[in-house]
Amino acid sequence: MQLEKLTLRNFRNIEATEFRPHPVFNIFYGSNAQGKTNLLESIYLLGSLKNFRSARNDELITHGETAATIIGCTRQNDVGHEIRLDINKEGKQARLDGKVINRPESYLSCLRPVVFAPEVVGLIKGPPAGRRQLVDRAVFQADAGYLENVQTYSRQLKQRNRLLKTGGQVEQVETWSSELARTGARIRYARAAYLERLIPRLLDSYRNICGEKETISLNYRAAGKGITELEQELLDEYGRQLEQELRYQMTLCGPHRDDIEFMVDGRPLRNFGSQGQQRSFILAFKTAQALDLQQLHGEPPLLLLDDLTGELDKRRQERFYQFLLNLKTQVFITATDIRPLHDGGIKEGYFIRVKEGNLHNDKS
Repeated sequence: MQLEKLTLRNFRNIEATEFRPHPVFNIFYGSNAQGKTNLLESIYLLGSLKNFRSARNDELITHGETAATIIGCTRQNDVGHEIRLDINKEGKQARLDGKVINRPESYLSCLRPVVFAPEVVGLIKGPPAGRRQLVDRAVFQADAGYLENVQTYSRQLKQRNRLLKTGGQVEQVETWSSELARTGARIRYARAAYLERLIPRLLDSYRNICGEKETISLNYRAAGKGITELEQELLDEYGRQLEQELRYQMTLCGPHRDDIEFMVDGRPLRNFGSQGQQRSFILAFKTAQALDLQQLHGEPPLLLLDDLTGELDKRRQERFYQFLLNLKTQVFITATDIRPLHDGGIKEGYFIRVKEGNLHNDKS
């Protein structure tokens, strides 16, 4: 999977640029607040239609302009596509080969970016919603059909909550409980199956990055259960919680309230892990995700690594750079100082200096 050309117009502080990336390493370097992370953000947003940074649509558009455009020419298994994302204050519109998309699956298969950034590391320490988001996005990139279940669940949840708020009859609420349990079971099963498949790669990746004997694990309530069992479990939960749900006028249980615990040596990483352990865990998670996608689709995804030198100590950096050299995928990295990358063995590629939203290519 390759991004062969990137075109930006009026995206954040980048007024206009056209860039043909190197097939392996692309390093955006320069001082802070010059636009390095904006470039990674544009690639991730183009490929996933989601953002790893919190931002309103109007914040993505250059000051004084009314719209922004991101265009990418991609190649996967020798098949080329043009994907385009137009952004205005009202919303976003995605196009695949010139046509507005109705269903996102075919569009999202053109570019599967995996991002490591300080904002992602923060999900470990935050509320459960951040960890669900991390896992759900990974599951969706591995299985595009997962999105349909999530969207269906969201619609059903809104309908059930509406009944709880408006004092709907118990029989009506229970009807939607059955629908929600059926869809929620599929979501929990997909999460658990993905995490079970990921764990061996996650363990290997963590050891390769850290070179330490710490034991890491993932705890999720649905692990080892079948869909029928999960559906009945949800129906039982809704039955037990119904009285409280009528009081609070909202659905209090289900996959939208689940937590996924990231553990180190048997203790929650969010409470007991050091910053180095938390950063290493997320990087290992992303590495394992990339390897999983490579096996599923026959090609590795794009890797987007924001401020890697600021997030990892020198020893962990060098071990991870060796992993990148062996992965043979297209990588985009931001850095304020390129010396650690050179020291880690990354010499082939484009080193692009970014200043005030402009790109200056120093070919290596």
